[in-house]
Amino acid sequence: MTKLRKLPLWGWYSLGFVMIVTITFGSLFLAGRTLIWEVDGIAQHFPILVEFQKILQHPSQQGLFSWSWNLGLGADQLTTFAYYVVGDPFNYLVALIPHAQLEAGYQGLILLRFYTIGLAFLGFSGQFKFSRFSRLIGTLTYTFTAYTFYVSMHHPFFLLPMIWFPLLCWTIERVLHGRAWWPLTLLTGIVIMSNFYFAYLLALGSLIYAGIRYWQLTAEKQPLPAFKVLLGRFLLAVGLGVAMAGVILVPTLLAMLHATRTSFDFANGLWTYPINYYVNLPNRLLTNGGGVQYWVTLGLSGISWLGLIYSLRHFKRYFYVNVIIVGMAIGILLPAFAAVFNVFSSPSNRWLLMATLVFAYVTMVLVDQLPTLTRDDLKWLAGISLGLIAVIWVVNGFYLNIRKHDIATFLVVLALVIFVLLQRIFTLSPRQYHGLLMGLVMLNLLTNGLGWLSINTTSGASEQIRRGTALTWVKHYLDDAETGLPKTGFYRTNLMPNYYTIRSAGNNIPMVLGTHTVGSYFSVQNAALGRLSQSVGNVEYAMNAPLGSLNERTTLNSLLGVKYLFARADQLTNQAMPAGYTPVKSANGHVKVYPDKFVYGLSNHTGTVILKSNQTLPLAYTQAQQFSTADYQQLSPIDREQALLQGALTTTKLAGVPTITPVKRSQPVAYQVQVDDSSVLDTTDKVMIYRMQHATGMSNGVSGLAADATTLTAKQRQALAPATKMTRPSAAVQRLIKTNQTIVDRTTTANQHRLTSLTSDVQGNQLSYQLKIKQPEKYRQSELYLSLTGITYDRSSIGQSLQTSAASTVFNARPNTKLDQINQLRDGLKDSLSASGYTLTAKTVDNSVDFDQLGTTNMSDYEQRHAAVFNLGYSNRLRKTITLDFTNMQGLHFKHAKLVAVPFGSTYQAETARLQQQGLTNLKVTNNQVTGQTTTSQRPTVLTTSIPYSTGWQLQVDGHRVKTQQVNDGFVGARLAAGQHTIKLRYRTPGLDLGGSLTVLSLVVTAGLAWWRRPLKRRSH
Repeated sequence: MTKLRKLPLWGWYSLGFVMIVTITFGSLFLAGRTLIWEVDGIAQHFPILVEFQKILQHPSQQGLFSWSWNLGLGADQLTTFAYYVVGDPFNYLVALIPHAQLEAGYQGLILLRFYTIGLAFLGFSGQFKFSRFSRLIGTLTYTFTAYTFYVSMHHPFFLLPMIWFPLLCWTIERVLHGRAWWPLTLLTGIVIMSNFYFAYLLALGSLIYAGIRYWQLTAEKQPLPAFKVLLGRFLLAVGLGVAMAGVILVPTLLAMLHATRTSFDFANGLWTYPINYYVNLPNRLLTNGGGVQYWVTLGLSGISWLGLIYSLRHFKRYFYVNVIIVGMAIGILLPAFAAVFNVFSSPSNRWLLMATLVFAYVTMVLVDQLPTLTRDDLKWLAGISLGLIAVIWVVNGFYLNIRKHDIATFLVVLALVIFVLLQRIFTLSPRQYHGLLMGLVMLNLLTNGLGWLSINTTSGASEQIRRGTALTWVKHYLDDAETGLPKTGFYRTNLMPNYYTIRSAGNNIPMVLGTHTVGSYFSVQNAALGRLSQSVGNVEYAMNAPLGSLNERTTLNSLLGVKYLFARADQLTNQAMPAGYTPVKSANGHVKVYPDKFVYGLSNHTGTVILKSNQTLPLAYTQAQQFSTADYQQLSPIDREQALLQGALTTTKLAGVPTITPVKRSQPVAYQVQVDDSSVLDTTDKVMIYRMQHATGMSNGVSGLAADATTLTAKQRQALAPATKMTRPSAAVQRLIKTNQTIVDRTTTANQHRLTSLTSDVQGNQLSYQLKIKQPEKYRQSELYLSLTGITYDRSSIGQSLQTSAASTVFNARPNTKLDQINQLRDGLKDSLSASGYTLTAKTVDNSVDFDQLGTTNMSDYEQRHAAVFNLGYSNRLRKTITLDFTNMQGLHFKHAKLVAVPFGSTYQAETARLQQQGLTNLKVTNNQVTGQTTTSQRPTVLTTSIPYSTGWQLQVDGHRVKTQQVNDGFVGARLAAGQHTIKLRYRTPGLDLGGSLTVLSLVVTAGLAWWRRPLKRRSH
């Protein structure tokens, strides 16, 4: 026991860490799950780590400071990976991990970051006069929080700021007390390099910490250096730290200035959060509340909750920390506050990760003060704790309609409160007192952790992929079909939509396979890709995945050089394919099918086929004609895409190159709108059939009716009326029937000449609509497009939800009791009706396309979208009808709705063949270089590429430097003089030289000043 008492504090922390991790994370591992999330984990983080390991272990093959053709259409590796792995010191350990053990290594690095969080807090807390015991409890409560549990499962590198923030505060304390400033310089550089987004967040937090601490120390008349001296040291330390990070910071900042995510709605357009946010907030104080909304991850431990109450109870004694607490309490209620901390974008409350430092601080305060608590203190701790449970009881409809595990958490917290209240009654030795308190705290942290990680307590744990599947799926993602691709020559590939239906905005696994797949899923994406995708109306556009799978658009695939498509084997028979793409066949003449490589929980359970096109354009070619941005903007999104085959879109007019006005290739398609009112209860017959099914439980087959019956014979009415209480329909039923009739008549009239709106019936059911194509035989071998502009929508609301529920009870012939209404109101208050988005789906006989308007709860890709272009595909089939369905909203409205067709006949084939002939000969493509020769031309031409535009690409023509410009709305291009030329495009990361120079200079200056200050300190001492 004596040896245990002498165990250093980090040793006690390590024992507690091992115990909590073993039970919490062990519960997930025992269920055969991993810390790799089935969404971003397997789609983003794991494949990026696989690629990063390849870069570290084989730098001669693929250096970090280079261009990669496997990042979508191509991108800079440094600036793309800077957000994820480059500045994370833990990730460099993957160079030592065998590739076959990378799944375990990925999880081991998460736990290592987790452990380091506590060590960082121990260093921070050591500057204050807290007991060893309070520091131990504070460290454990800081380490094991709702935030850390959540991000360890979903976004592992988000653990880094939990390490950096206490260390930043530690270095700030040193400067405030006149000690060395250079640790702040080093840490500032490390923080900025680790992740530029969190560097911004932590900079705000550090500034607030420094300001509050200076205010406090000045008020307490603590000996401090003069303000000017302090300010100078801070500016020097931070300035040198920023410069030290220059090798990563400068290129990343330049990339961010031209990234898709520079355009967004401040706070997602919110002035206040949806009502359900505030209703659910009390339950999220001590538990995870069953989910994360707007990134609110509080989940305080019980001891931290009591510490918070104690600190506020003694407001003047702990005035400065309470100022921060009050500020945080106000900030969590305002979307604008979260948006400012989130780089003025979405209202993400990730800033709460810094609040955990405050919570851990007041925890240490309370633990040291527990033996001296007054009776009034105990009343406040017990009263407010019970009051919180009462509030949760009220907002849940006067009963605890919460997860069973949350109730367990509250019981542990109550046990802790009871212990605090009764501690004086028991005659406990210090060892017994510490043991019981630590046991309750550990039990609380274990309970909180199991709420996130146990498969028995949360559905979230079932979203973690199964053990042993990550690397297998990455390797066999395409069922090994990539082995059937040519080994020479440059080409790109694409995946057919719904090749996998896993829930994610995109997937980066093809990056690892080296297939040059055009889709990519990164937080930093070239704005040029987003601009092109939006200008042609690509319905799959998202800020993190600007191209998606190109919505199977034939011309867009051709323009971007997509020679091969990967499709599920079953898609050949029921899915429209882009024009010109035909299945690759085996030597026996049959379609080559690569059998499904089964991976439990991840496979699409079908084989893979490859489709090939001979009409795709080369990476670089010359265009003999140009047209202006003004002419381009006057075209519809569909015609813009076709115009890029006729000439090059140039940002500035190139001398000597003929200018044209692009010809429109799309053809209007006449259609008639018809509402599907078969499910609308607008007749007494339909009500009787509805009641028979929903009130009596009988099926149409049992009652002798056809499955799709909507009308009854006189005999059937007579038989069904008594059983369905429709002998004499009530006034309420007749009123609702009439309302539904009015809705059908109104929507029919509104859409009489063209599609203008979609609506719902009185039960809140969204109606289905059909666009009946006139003369459908004319549009075989054409791509059909539905173009919608001026989209607005009627959000659902609590009032409307109550009305639709009441209507359903009338049609169901059951009473709508007051309790039913209270429950509906409660559910409405807890639901995100006003914050949800919607999905609009367009279907043909062989295609289905979704358009998603994300809700304001989305923190990554939310944008208010007012236009959508559905490519319904190229088909030889007769497409007579387009069916439209929508979700969530009460109604949708369109300013313009056009149906057009684009034929792919001889004109298209001639244009692609011409541009193929004008491609560079002897084309050679390496990581950072593209070379080749142009064909001979009698006039100046436009060098046109599908290389995403970057100032890092430098062009030499016949050995002479030539200025580049953007062509085709976002790609590298230039003017070429008449004749034949040798082309060389070379890439170097923009800002790398300047950033590297700043890093070297900062290191030299910091080392020099630190060394120079040492003898000065000795003489002064």
